[in-house]
Amino acid sequence: MASEKTPLLNGVENGEPPQTDAQIQNISKDVAETETKAGWTKQQILTAVTLSLMNISQTISFSILAPFYPSEAAKKGASSAEVGLVFGVFQLIIFITSPIYGNFIQQIGAKTMFLSGSFILGGCSIAFGFLDKCPDGPVYVAMCFVSRSIEANGCAMLGTASFAIMASTFRKNVGQALGTLEIFSGLGMVLGPSIGGALYTAGGYLLPFLVIGGIVWATTLLSFFILPPITDMPKMSGNIFSLLRIPGCIIVYLVIAGSGMYLSFLDPTFSPWIQKTFPWMTVGTIGLFFMILPAVYALSAPFSGYVSDKGYQGSMSVAGLFLTGISYFLLGPSPWLSWLIPTTLPLTAVALILLGISIGAALIPVFPLVIRLAKSRGFEDNLQTYGLMAGMFQSGFCLGGFVGPSAAGYFTGQFGFEWATSVCGFISIFLACLMLTYILIMKSKGQWPVPIPEEQQDEEKTTPSSVESPAQIN
Repeated sequence: MASEKTPLLNGVENGEPPQTDAQIQNISKDVAETETKAGWTKQQILTAVTLSLMNISQTISFSILAPFYPSEAAKKGASSAEVGLVFGVFQLIIFITSPIYGNFIQQIGAKTMFLSGSFILGGCSIAFGFLDKCPDGPVYVAMCFVSRSIEANGCAMLGTASFAIMASTFRKNVGQALGTLEIFSGLGMVLGPSIGGALYTAGGYLLPFLVIGGIVWATTLLSFFILPPITDMPKMSGNIFSLLRIPGCIIVYLVIAGSGMYLSFLDPTFSPWIQKTFPWMTVGTIGLFFMILPAVYALSAPFSGYVSDKGYQGSMSVAGLFLTGISYFLLGPSPWLSWLIPTTLPLTAVALILLGISIGAALIPVFPLVIRLAKSRGFEDNLQTYGLMAGMFQSGFCLGGFVGPSAAGYFTGQFGFEWATSVCGFISIFLACLMLTYILIMKSKGQWPVPIPEEQQDEEKTTPSSVESPAQIN
């Protein structure tokens, strides 16, 4: 079976090539560890560049709508609930299709899936820019749903392939690699609203979509040439439900879904609320406020990934969930705090800063945690396993991404923005308590951190059986 580590053996210049599988595995492991300490390999650098460029393009494509689309849709006769569903259906389709693409990544090929998804994403971004020509009312809303649904399929392919490629290429530092790539996801979310607001002001509704669609297509062409092929594709049975049957994975899945909800909850509601609360603010200024959360998220993501790789996945995720709940209580603020804390722009900015830090701390550690849970149950260390994990991650995140804006549109329309954010805060506190309970139960059984068979075997090999340890002597 060919492994992605095999090409590393070509760099061994002295001595004869190894003749046995055991020698190949040992030398491959030693070289891989040496390169991990020295820095990234050429393939890792090219992969990181490609994924980073597409991450920033993808998130700009999604977030570019936020400053101006709700008001434009209202002019075309769409209600606040329908606007929320237009945002949410994007994530709903990804939730449905990501596990399917994750299960078939071996047959399709990671690079092929990546490029196909990005091509669809760019085309639908351009097409969305022409929807203002549709008749007002149901026809306009229906065409928005159709366009976003097709675009979401492309995004599901792109996202699933990206996670699988990342996890397969950076096996020893998954959390740190994910944190690094999230810099560019966050940067895209930072630039998206500001770029969208600026282009909308300069050229109207169509210009933002033409620009971002062209950028996505240009990135697709570049990716075709510089993304290395991923050849580690051995066959393996299983699907996303195989992962969800692992104890703990369902809780992690809920945390992922919650994180998706927290990040998308403000998309359809924040712009109308801040325009109503602070009527002097322009679309460009609102776009700058949309930058705060993703900017802080992007800056804090590498630190979250670094701490996660040090073995603090559980505690960091729990702390992030608690802080997310507090941040949503401050955003508005919650009606039961309004008598004590007035609504001000500085308070809104502080709440968004805390959300950026806390969501990253809650979300980033759970991907390496899922890997540990899967390996503990015998899942192999190959691309197919990472494809299943990526499908699970994408599915959970996008389930939250659907529930977030959909629930936000409904609750804001029925009860107001302040009560809607309070509900989101309570959900985060509940998930923090659920995750903490699971960790404490696992610790009481002596199974936290989650044990991985290969680590236990390495410990047995490094401990001489013929020599008594100090503990045995005492």
